[in-house]
Amino acid sequence: MANAPSFPHPAYARYVLEPQFEESKEHIFDNMIAANVAHTIMLFESGILDKQQAAPLLQALMRIGEEGVDRFTYQPNVEDLFFAVEGRLIELTGPEIGGNLQIARSRNDLAAGMSRMMLRHRIIASQVAILELRTSLVALARKHTDSLMPGITHTQPAQPTTLAHFLLGVIGPLERDFARLQRALEHTNQSSFGVAAFTTTSFPISRETVAELLGFPVILENGYDAIGAGDHIMETAMAMTNCVGSLSRFVHDLLVWSRATEGLLKIDDAFIQISSIMPQKRNPVVLEHIRTRISWVYGEATAVQTMIHSAAGGDTNDVEDPIFIAMNRCFDAFEAVVNLLDAVVTTANFNTELMAERAYQGHMTTTALADALVQEYGIAFRSAHSIVSGLVNLSVATKTPINAAMVHQVSAEVLGTRLEVSEEFVQQALDPRNFIAVRTIYGGCAPEATSAALDSCLARIATDQQQVRTTLDVISAADAERSARMTKIMERTGS
Repeated sequence: MANAPSFPHPAYARYVLEPQFEESKEHIFDNMIAANVAHTIMLFESGILDKQQAAPLLQALMRIGEEGVDRFTYQPNVEDLFFAVEGRLIELTGPEIGGNLQIARSRNDLAAGMSRMMLRHRIIASQVAILELRTSLVALARKHTDSLMPGITHTQPAQPTTLAHFLLGVIGPLERDFARLQRALEHTNQSSFGVAAFTTTSFPISRETVAELLGFPVILENGYDAIGAGDHIMETAMAMTNCVGSLSRFVHDLLVWSRATEGLLKIDDAFIQISSIMPQKRNPVVLEHIRTRISWVYGEATAVQTMIHSAAGGDTNDVEDPIFIAMNRCFDAFEAVVNLLDAVVTTANFNTELMAERAYQGHMTTTALADALVQEYGIAFRSAHSIVSGLVNLSVATKTPINAAMVHQVSAEVLGTRLEVSEEFVQQALDPRNFIAVRTIYGGCAPEATSAALDSCLARIATDQQQVRTTLDVISAADAERSARMTKIMERTGS
C-alpha cells in the first residue's frame, strides 16, 4: 500500500518525520550503507541475486557512500532516510536492480540492526571515556599516596585518610560502571538482521553471513525479539545513570572543596568564570555544568524508560527512531560529564598542606587511641570507647589537647582504676601520620596499601582496554571482510 497523496500532513512532517530524518542522517547513514552492502553480498552468495544484479548494486552503494549523507535533505514526499537511499539506488541502477535490495528484508530488521550498530559504537565510546577518566584518577592518586586529608562522614570530621585513598573510592564504582556497560554491550551486540518483518522469510538467506559481515558475534533467534526488544536500550541507559549517580557525589565533594572558605581545591583558570559585578569572584562553574549534564542523563534515560514501559510488544515506534533521539542525547550528556570531569581533575590543584592541617583537627584520630587502649591494656573496646569519648568532651570543654593526664583522670572515672599511660603512648596513637601508617591491610589507607590498590587498578584498566580492542578488532575485521568480498563480486563481473 502506498502513502496517500495528502501524506504527510505539514504538522506530521515538521514534528515527526523531518526530525527523525535528520537524526538518521547523523547516526544511521554509515550503518545503513554497511548493512546494505552486507545484505547484497549475502543475497549473491545465497544464489538469490546473480552477478549482473549484485555488482551494480554494490557499485551504486559505494557511490552513495562516497557522495555522503549531506546529499540527502528531507523531502516531504520521501518518508525517511531508508526510502531516500533506496530512491538514489534505483536512480543509479534502475528499478529492476535497485528494487531488489529489499528482497528478504524489511525496514523492521534493518532499523533494529542499524540501531544496534549505532548503540554499539556509542557504548564503546562511553567505555573509552570511562577508561580515560580511570587512568587520570590513578595517575593523580599516585601523586598523593602520602597526602593527608580529613575523611568525612555525615558531613562531619571522621578519620584522617589520604587523597589517594579517597580517589580509590571514586575509581571503584567507575570500574563497575565499565562492567555494566560491557554487559549492556554484550546484549546490544547481537544481530537482528534476517528476520524481515518479524517472521523471517521463505528465501534461503544466511543470517550468519550478514552477522559476520557486520561484526555481530551473536544472532537473535526470535523475530519478535529481534525487531521489538527494548531491554538492551534500557540496560544501556540505566548503566549510564548509575555511573553519573556515583560521579555526582564526587562532583559535590569537589564543589565543597573549591569554596573559598574551604580552600582545599583550586580549579584551573581555564574553567573559571568571573562575576559581572563582584571583582573578587572566582566561580568554578564547570562543576555546576557537569552537574546539569548529569541531570540531562537522568532526564533522557527517564524518557527512554517511559517510552518502553507502556509500549506494545514487537514492532512499534516507541522503541524505534524516537527512543534513539533520547538515547543519543543521553550519550552526548554522559560523554560530556565524563570528559569534562577528566579535564577538571587532571588540571586541578589540591591544597595538600591545608588538607593535612585539617587532618590534625576535629579529634579524628581518637579511634586509634581507643584501639591502642584495647591492644595495650586488654580492656573491652566499648570501655575504651567510653574513655575516649570522655576525653573528647573534656578536651572540648577545657580547650586543651588530649594528654596522658586526661587519660589517667577519665579512665579512673570509667573503669574505677587508672590506666598508667605515657604521654608518648597517647601522642603516638593520636598522630594522624601514624594513624595512616598502621593501616596496611588490604584496602587500607597506608601508602603501601594504596600503592598496591593502584597497581591492581592499572591491571584492571589494561584488561578492560583489551576488551574494547577485541570488540573493535572484530568490527574492523568484519569491515575488511565485507570490503574484500564486495570487491571480489565486482571483479567477477568485470565491473
